[in-house]
Amino acid sequence: MAIQCLIPAAGKGTRMRPLTHTLPKAMLPVAGKPTIFHIIEKAFSVGIKDFVIITGYLRELMESEILAAYPELNIRFVEQKEQKGLGHALYQAKDVVRQEDGLLVIYGDTLFEADLKPVITSSVPMIGVFEVADPRRFGIIEIDKDDFIINFIEKPQNPVTNLTLPGINYFPQAAPLFDALGKIISRDIKTKDEYQATDAYALMVKEKGIKMKYFRISSWEDAGTLEAMIETNRVMLARLGNRIEGKVTGCKINPPVYVAQGAEISGGELGPYVSIGQRTRLTNVTISDAIIDNDSEISNCTLKNSLIGRRVRADRIHGQAILGDDCIVS
Repeated sequence: MAIQCLIPAAGKGTRMRPLTHTLPKAMLPVAGKPTIFHIIEKAFSVGIKDFVIITGYLRELMESEILAAYPELNIRFVEQKEQKGLGHALYQAKDVVRQEDGLLVIYGDTLFEADLKPVITSSVPMIGVFEVADPRRFGIIEIDKDDFIINFIEKPQNPVTNLTLPGINYFPQAAPLFDALGKIISRDIKTKDEYQATDAYALMVKEKGIKMKYFRISSWEDAGTLEAMIETNRVMLARLGNRIEGKVTGCKINPPVYVAQGAEISGGELGPYVSIGQRTRLTNVTISDAIIDNDSEISNCTLKNSLIGRRVRADRIHGQAILGDDCIVS
């Protein structure tokens, strides 16, 4: 049976400004590549080659860069023209996704570790969960004594479990999911004024009697704020290890560090926990806990806990810097 991967990635990422003034949230880099690239490669690692990606904000940029990066994959795009929630975003793909196929749904800002191989062979829908201390900011599940899911609750004030929903879910057939999504929209069922995917999942369980089980996510990294991006970069670099693909001359490296192909580093000290994008040039810098995107030029700077966008020019700045694309600072 064929399996497709559906990735909703239309959000504006307003909490990530100034970086998202010129880049979609899912294209912000973590540990050497855009967030959505990590997701695509995770699905590809278990044999999935067919993708449907929901785009919206700055869609042309995202679509062109994804197609250039993965020419060997079958990737189609659907635009979400209005932001009406994740359930609404998923429903935009109803005429593109093959309804009889299996469907792996991964939300576009979800960086995670899990064994997906047994998940995508399941005969019942499988919902990924992650235990957190305070689940009130997330969707959660309720389960019965046999570990079947009996309800989904979005951002509960009084949660009955701490099994939250990072956004990695598998459906053996896509059709029941899209049927439920269509029903919550036609009935105007909203939570917090949006059409939520969790409401569609709950309808599948309660109204359609569809049995669902859950599987555990071993790690879930948050890339939803600028501060969280830096921490997620730390975690993922620690997991992936030191990778130097560009040219480094006379610079002390404190692992883990990622230097992309085409980057040039000369003098100074780099790391730990630094990701350097393609064709970026650093000269006489001391940088730790930072992400610097493609085509930037940074010289004579001492930076920590910093996020630097594309094509930035910076000289003689010190401390923390959050600079969007095309900034010039000295």
